[in-house]
Amino acid sequence: MLTYMMKNMRRSLKWKLISIIVTILIFTVALIGLLSYMQTTSYVRKDIDHLSVQILKQANMNLDRYYSGYELAYLMFSNSLEVREWMRAASPQLTSDSIRNYERMKENYLNRMFLQYPEILSVSLYNPRGFEQHFTNAAYTLPLTYSIKNEPYFVTSGNFEKIKFITGISENYLDSANQKMKIPVLTLFKQVDNGGYLKIDISLTPSQRVMDQISITSSGAAVVMDEKGTIIHHSDAKEVMGHMDDRIVDTVKGKKEGSFFDKSGKELIIFQTIPITGWKIIAILPYEEIGKSIYYTRNVTIIVAIGALIISVILTYFAASSITRRISSLRKLMKTMQLTNDFGVRAQVSGTDEVADLGNSFNNLLGHLAQSIHDHAETRVLQHRAVISALQSQINSHFLYNTLETINSMAVIARQPHIGHVSVNLANMLRYTSDYKHVQVTVGEELQHLENYLKIMKVRYKDEVTYEVDMPPELLTAICTKALLQPLVENCIKHGRETTGESVHIRISGRLTEEGKLTLSVRDNGAGFTEETLQRLSREQADLQASHDHFRQVGLSNLIYRMRMFYHQEAILYFGNSAVDGGAVVEITLPLWKGEVTA
Repeated sequence: MLTYMMKNMRRSLKWKLISIIVTILIFTVALIGLLSYMQTTSYVRKDIDHLSVQILKQANMNLDRYYSGYELAYLMFSNSLEVREWMRAASPQLTSDSIRNYERMKENYLNRMFLQYPEILSVSLYNPRGFEQHFTNAAYTLPLTYSIKNEPYFVTSGNFEKIKFITGISENYLDSANQKMKIPVLTLFKQVDNGGYLKIDISLTPSQRVMDQISITSSGAAVVMDEKGTIIHHSDAKEVMGHMDDRIVDTVKGKKEGSFFDKSGKELIIFQTIPITGWKIIAILPYEEIGKSIYYTRNVTIIVAIGALIISVILTYFAASSITRRISSLRKLMKTMQLTNDFGVRAQVSGTDEVADLGNSFNNLLGHLAQSIHDHAETRVLQHRAVISALQSQINSHFLYNTLETINSMAVIARQPHIGHVSVNLANMLRYTSDYKHVQVTVGEELQHLENYLKIMKVRYKDEVTYEVDMPPELLTAICTKALLQPLVENCIKHGRETTGESVHIRISGRLTEEGKLTLSVRDNGAGFTEETLQRLSREQADLQASHDHFRQVGLSNLIYRMRMFYHQEAILYFGNSAVDGGAVVEITLPLWKGEVTA
């Protein structure tokens, strides 16, 4: 099946077009879907992170308000006159003054504290002389054997510069049946008044209710932990006073706030610091639950993309069929024309698009082919006539050579060698130009032909025509077309000596360019080309570059025509005047060919 589809694709423009468009559509839809998914994922994460931060900030403010209130109550009570008088008491024995002091403590501070903060379990005082006084909330009692000195933090109490917030599970309190209870307790403890101590135990239940209200995701968790990683609050009450994961503890240590992704637990962790205690309030969000909206977006994107792709493929099929239908019809017509060789058939053209232009071009091509066949038949007739004419010319040229040889013999007999030289040179020139079998010659042969011509001109004009040839020996074997230099030299004599009557000096040279091409140049010391002549030659070169129909039989125009016909665009002809003496300069640049001369 796949092989059949590939075969059709190679043979059918329609299926190639469909394949290309479908590939582009798949790439475009996939790219758009991927970018959309990535952007949506980024936005959802940012939104969840922002929401979590806002919720944590609110919880942080509530907890800070609780702890600040506890701290304020502690400071007011510890700095009261009644507490200072009690700390200065020398004996625990009850006196009228001590009883009045107790009453003032209860009336001015303790009753108000227990009323404002019903979660306070007890308030304990420790005198520098070692006796203690405990005040408990009505719902809780302390055993008679309880002493602050038995608390584990009492040993290091002297190191506390500020109020110490201490958490733990307390087993010091008794219920109504005098049974010990395990209560999560927040203890505010500090040394006061020269060795005395004040301790307030507070139930964590109210602040735990703040944590219970944090709900970012259904399976997430909100945690408050101290510097050591002990869980003070947890949205799951069973985790209170447990230990936080060390990876999280190590990551948030020393940081005020932030967020990170825990790859091992696949959880998003967002944390802030409670200012008054330095504890961390943390939101733990499972990525799987966060990703529900992301996965939903991904699935919707995939479904929409597939649906759009299917519709696009169907529309592409019909669009490609409408485009290629006329091309297929033109293809069938071409095959029919190949089988029947009937150049009279014509394609049915409809529309004004590229396919219509292709049909019109095919019809024009058939017309040109039919005309070319007709012209070819006529050319064959002309060729036969040309062969007959060439045979006749060959006969006439033999007669001419024999006549020139007779003149040379007569000159020898009459002792007139210059007449014999002219006839020999002329015969050599005629043989060179009438050899139609070879249109290519070497530069050396072309120079020899030029020497024959110049020897005749020297006999005619004597010292009024002088010349020099500067051709490197390695260029003598280079190949060029016949009769390149002689027309240029003839033009120098024609427009120099014959027109002005003044002597003319001609220099013929050759060189290799940096691009490795052959440049042949002819210069004279005459008046040079007129501006009108240069413009005409430039127009003729431009016309011949566009079309080969501007054939001229003589002069430089003939040379331009032959160069374009033989070398096409590889030959460069330059016409100008010398900047030194103003004489005419003609340079011919040709590709450097070496080897055997071809017919």
